[in-house]
Amino acid sequence: MIASADTIAMGFTGAEGNQSGGVFTYPYNFTLNGSGNFPLMCIIYTRHVSQGDQWDATSLAVDALNPVNVLGLESPSVGVTGYLEACYLFVEEANAFTGGNTDPKGLYNWAVWDLLSGQNVSGSNLGAGDEAQVQTCLNAAVALGNGGSLTPSQFHGVVIYTPTDTSANGPQEFFGYDTTVPEPGTLALICFGVLGLAGAHRRKLAVSG
Repeated sequence: MIASADTIAMGFTGAEGNQSGGVFTYPYNFTLNGSGNFPLMCIIYTRHVSQGDQWDATSLAVDALNPVNVLGLESPSVGVTGYLEACYLFVEEANAFTGGNTDPKGLYNWAVWDLLSGQNVSGSNLGAGDEAQVQTCLNAAVALGNGGSLTPSQFHGVVIYTPTDTSANGPQEFFGYDTTVPEPGTLALICFGVLGLAGAHRRKLAVSG
């Protein structure tokens, strides 16, 4: 079980091949503490890692996220609400992948990059059609966050891995699932209590490859 403030040794073993805009998108595969092969989502666009890179990271369970510990993350300016919106997009991306890889371009991942960077990085890298879908995903997540429909407890099982080196040359921050949970899609269905509230938004989030 990964708990808040645990230190994790991370090893990047490679991306699975989804890409758009000239970069890889979810999933990035990692060993954690030297074992396993876990799919994670990189959530900081301006930092880069290469296959074989290793570093230490602190882990924070999203259901423990609060206004104090969010200040230790790489995008503190978005606050708790911004990270919850990003978690919502991560869950959507993970479900799309496990449900037949219906988002091979990783457009939900681009929406996370736009959200946490505070910039329209997708608009500078994607074609008009893909960019429109990214903004649809992003707008739905922001609407849920601003409407108060997202709470930390709804994301039980999601973990934020923040590198101990947070300098401009350091590695990225990542989202992943608690490594004790075998099927992320099942976890999302059980724990994501906002599904009913978000039904209308989920229909808008359909992303084609």
